[in-house]
Amino acid sequence: MSVATAATLPVAPLTGTLVDRFGARRVVILAQLSQGAGFVAYLFVGSTPALVPSALLVAVGQRMFWSALFTLLAEISAPGELDRWYGLAGATQNAGFGAGGLLSGLAVAAGGPAGYYLVVAANAASFVLAAGLILFRVPHPERATADREGKGAYSAVLRDRPFLALTASNAAFALCNVMLVVGVPVFAVEILGTPAWVPGVLLASNTALVAGTQTIVVRIVEPHRRTRALGLAGLLWCGWCIGTALALSVPASLLVPYLLLTTVVFTLAELIHAPTSNALAAAASPEALRGRYLATFQFSWATASFVAPGLFTLLLSVGPALPWATVAFLALGAGSWLLWLEGRLPPGAARGASEDVLSPAVRSD
Repeated sequence: MSVATAATLPVAPLTGTLVDRFGARRVVILAQLSQGAGFVAYLFVGSTPALVPSALLVAVGQRMFWSALFTLLAEISAPGELDRWYGLAGATQNAGFGAGGLLSGLAVAAGGPAGYYLVVAANAASFVLAAGLILFRVPHPERATADREGKGAYSAVLRDRPFLALTASNAAFALCNVMLVVGVPVFAVEILGTPAWVPGVLLASNTALVAGTQTIVVRIVEPHRRTRALGLAGLLWCGWCIGTALALSVPASLLVPYLLLTTVVFTLAELIHAPTSNALAAAASPEALRGRYLATFQFSWATASFVAPGLFTLLLSVGPALPWATVAFLALGAGSWLLWLEGRLPPGAARGASEDVLSPAVRSD
């Protein structure tokens, strides 16, 4: 599965090109069908070599989906609603993770080996259903299209230094984000000595909070400039890292409620960052090349996912507080960098969503 996932890294830039030429809606439908086909193929896997093409189909579809989805949301959203669409996407994603985990566990517990086949078949059906819903229920948006002869390719993105700086800062934020999954379970169980069930409770509380409050937080944040909201997210993540490191001195009897409290701080940063960062990237992208721009922006998440496990392990081997001190420094630096970058982004990109509605000039930008 690692080989299949690594093989999909070139898919993101290719997806950006396809989105700019054929529209994000068609690419999202293709991505869903690819994942559905991969899960159908899983039903017939009987050996390790046969696993690779099935995993590859799913991984390619997943990479295409996340590289095209945010462009599709940008295309169908009305002026001023982009942050809300991205917030809704994050809330439904977390609700899906929670419901999927629960239903899969029940299916396997009740059906044994047959339960696994049921889960895989249900996944295949859900992707085909999703593709059909997008095909028949999502209108084909009017949009500017990139030059069909290939002008304005990725060279335009690479020349856009403010956007590359924005992507780099988001890589630091994405590293903060993945640390809840990558770093906290090891730190809580192996270093702090908590019971093995504690990381699951922390992750479940995070998922529930995101699913239940994401749209509320977006409405609170949207009147404010996106860069400054992200600066606040960086400050909150910095506080979360410091609080996690201070858990080393918390009495064992108070560790679980203390870690739950720090998880709330992490979640608030995530609630602000996820929709705001994607909305800022979309607003900073020229419409005709938005597919390429947002596909490039998604590399910040891929980079963080690739770097986080090795970086955390290396720093933890030096000292238990060092991973958190390092990530706190990156979070604070990324937030400060965004405030400096605010005036260098395209006009109107850093404005709050409510300003997009109130100002026709911003919409024309």
